[in-house]
Amino acid sequence: MIILNIYSDMKRLITITLLILFFSLPEVFASSGTDSTQALEKIEIIKSRHGRILVFPYVFYTPETALAFGVGGIVTFYTSEYWGLRPSKLSLSGYYSTNEQYKFTLTPQVYLMRNQLFLSMDLIYGYFVERFYSIGNNTPDTGKEEYTADSWGATVTVQLPPLIITKSTNNKIGLIFDFLDYRIDSFKDNPYLLNDKLPGRRGGVNSGLGLSWVWDNRDNIFYPAHGMFHQITSIFYFKGISSDYVFNRYKVDLRQYLAVASSHILAIQLFASVIQNSVPFYSLSKLGGQQIMRGYYEGRYRDHNLLAGQVEYRIHLWHRFGIVAFGGLGEVADKFRDFHLAALKPSAGFGFRFLFSKEEKVNLRADIGFGKNTNGIYFGIEEAF
Repeated sequence: MIILNIYSDMKRLITITLLILFFSLPEVFASSGTDSTQALEKIEIIKSRHGRILVFPYVFYTPETALAFGVGGIVTFYTSEYWGLRPSKLSLSGYYSTNEQYKFTLTPQVYLMRNQLFLSMDLIYGYFVERFYSIGNNTPDTGKEEYTADSWGATVTVQLPPLIITKSTNNKIGLIFDFLDYRIDSFKDNPYLLNDKLPGRRGGVNSGLGLSWVWDNRDNIFYPAHGMFHQITSIFYFKGISSDYVFNRYKVDLRQYLAVASSHILAIQLFASVIQNSVPFYSLSKLGGQQIMRGYYEGRYRDHNLLAGQVEYRIHLWHRFGIVAFGGLGEVADKFRDFHLAALKPSAGFGFRFLFSKEEKVNLRADIGFGKNTNGIYFGIEEAF
């Protein structure tokens, strides 16, 4: 039965992907000429590019970590002299917080074959003081939500254009392997984790394989001023690849960037996460965190389904400094029919930017977000979306 469900879901995803590819064929086969002026511009672009290493210490406070001290770095490089090649990067960071949690992350992203081939990996290891408020869109604050866990995981993605012979690299399909080993060390006083029927109350291993489709024509991957990034992913977790849980995860991430005026950018994101079958509580769709719905603790509200949207207005003020203002709405629900406009959670805030790398347009960011009876301060590298 499980195999039939997976087969049915994969057929659905493949059908959607084929329809998307059909409507994108005009651009896939489009060609453009170059003249001598353009050739000179391409030579100048190649000459101006160099590999760079950026290292920075940081101090930050978020609802998830409390006060934390860390060191981060990002290495940008190019794998060939092709003038239109996107920069590859290797990000590494680690922190230790005053509530005794720590986290190390390693994230390489590499563009090869004139952007035809994209390889990425997200590797994490850490010990966390987490919070679990039960499941649903209206869970209470009891003051006993904390528990501790340690985990390590990796997500590996390989993407290629569906038609290798084409010149367009905006359109890609890919394969995903997702792995997470999550172990709960202490329930503390959390009453929800005492429920024997709660999937994942003792931790476990998630191991899944999936497919992805990406349309990406952003002018810059670190700080886009125009273009779009659309991604659909579908991952199937099953015992045949050593997963303790059997479930399916679908994500839709739609982003649009508009240059409103000189040094003014409007960024828009719509995001959906859908999970089917018996998923462990720690892998449910989560509202909040550094990326979307800032102001809420990550996982303050969680359930099988999440719908959220946010906008951010970005202004470059002077020299290396900029500001942003953002707002969003989001909600979690067990089933789609349970979503209601009246239950949407609001999020709003503002932030400051420091241009850490002028050449690649990499920003350091500091944001403060406000939600319904909550708030959070965030520090990071690169934009939230």
